Amino acid sequence: MRPAAFLIALAAACAVCGAQQTPAPTLTPPAKVEREEQEPIKVFTQEVRVPVAAFDQFERFDPTLEARDLLVLEDGVPQTVTSVSRVAASVLVVFDMGSSVTATRSGASARDAALGLISAMRYGDRVAVLQNSRRVELVQDWTDDLGFASHALKTRFFTAERSRLSDCLALAAAKLKEQPVGNTHVVVFTDGLEFQSREQVEAAAISRDALRAVVATQASVHVFSFAALVSDFARLRNQRVTSGASGSTVRVTIDTDNEMRRWFRTYARAQQQREEQLSALAAEAGGRLLQPRTPEEIAKLTERVGRDIAAQYVVTYKPQRPFTPDNRGERRRVEVRPRRSSLQLECLRTIVTVPAS
Repeated sequence: MRPAAFLIALAAACAVCGAQQTPAPTLTPPAKVEREEQEPIKVFTQEVRVPVAAFDQFERFDPTLEARDLLVLEDGVPQTVTSVSRVAASVLVVFDMGSSVTATRSGASARDAALGLISAMRYGDRVAVLQNSRRVELVQDWTDDLGFASHALKTRFFTAERSRLSDCLALAAAKLKEQPVGNTHVVVFTDGLEFQSREQVEAAAISRDALRAVVATQASVHVFSFAALVSDFARLRNQRVTSGASGSTVRVTIDTDNEMRRWFRTYARAQQQREEQLSALAAEAGGRLLQPRTPEEIAKLTERVGRDIAAQYVVTYKPQRPFTPDNRGERRRVEVRPRRSSLQLECLRTIVTVPAS
């Protein structure tokens, strides 16, 4: 066969084979499946952390505390302790020194007591300081440089013309939220009234919202009330007749300023009202109210607070009756008792609310 004829025959055969091939299947996209969106599952995990100071029979820090040494009661019901640990403390110092009765020296005494508290803190502890001067302000933000914090307090501390306790508590709550729950403390020094003009003396009610915000932080609350100290000074100042002796000379003074005496009587009544408010604040927060009657006693009570913070453990348990995440107002009372006779315990916060999830 000639080459040309062969090529023509080969081309014809290829055309026939191509015509007989099965066409490639067409791929049809799968039908769209409608899927119902499911609500994400929210798991509310919770544990309660209670600050507890532990001492031996000689009132020294007990370094051997274990879970088996403790009986934890929540609203009277025993709980199972899951952990006992030592963690660094976060201490917020709040000054609301707004007393016009400056002769009590309570402002300087409070500052010196706070400096003693800071100097007694442990390595790794954190401290912040806020004050009411002309406004509520942060003197020192959170720091573990205790020397730096002391210097800030020495150089930037001022008293005010009146109390702004509600504003102080609101800012305190915001700052406490920046620290982990457990070993957190707010130490409040206050001696003033909201209105202290010559025409008006008033102890305004403490803001419920500010108080709730502080309680929600789960911090241990230590309130130093100087109302008793200021009231004692006012009563002494308000005596109509006073006497004093120098050698063989007796001096008698008669106060004829009736208007000023009436003002001091009003001031003393307002301070008594303030003391009742502070007592209610401490009870609401499950903390403690400390009521020094002399400047010297301020230092002793502050030393006690520092001792308790230094000896603190964080005791953790999961409540037998779970909290509900949507009930932020639920409050329960906690009590911690020792199981061995040589152990002394100080529960620094007796009220718990819905734990952080």
